[in-house]
Amino acid sequence: MTDRRSFLTTLVGGSALLLPGSELWADTKPGRAPSDVALLNIALELEHTAIFAYGLAAGSGLLSKGVLEVGGTFKASHETHRDALTSAVKELKGHPIPARKSYDLSAFDLKTEADVLRLALFLEMKAANTYQKALAQFHHKRLLDAAGRIMGDEVSHAAVLRGALGKAPVGFYGQLDEVGF
Repeated sequence: MTDRRSFLTTLVGGSALLLPGSELWADTKPGRAPSDVALLNIALELEHTAIFAYGLAAGSGLLSKGVLEVGGTFKASHETHRDALTSAVKELKGHPIPARKSYDLSAFDLKTEADVLRLALFLEMKAANTYQKALAQFHHKRLLDAAGRIMGDEVSHAAVLRGALGKAPVGFYGQLDEVGF
């Protein structure tokens, strides 16, 4: 079984996908900041992963009716984000990274509804943090508004998931990251 740190590295933040020279960095010159297309593709990979995870959770039989409904809403939100990111990459004459057939979520032992909620919270926070970091790096400032709105969605999802896990509300964004795995 993969540990969560390895999973996180594989997903985003040190994986081969994110290393200069990989497909996500195809239009970035060595020694330069990532291009907007590379940043958008990083976010797109997270959206693909979330869509897969929410679909897997829906079919797991572990979720109560209410959680299943909220998960469906969040999955639809990620599909909207995926579509917007795909369009933005194409508009910038880039190539959107395609979704994989499956994603390795074995770092999360999904045996209960709470396990599924913790995975969802982890993914939402990773997405929110990725969008936050991307905001400062975009070259095309028109991408800031869209990324900021998507980041807001991810933070909103994380807040709902924290509540579903019985965690207390937080006073500021940085506290959302305290997922307690």
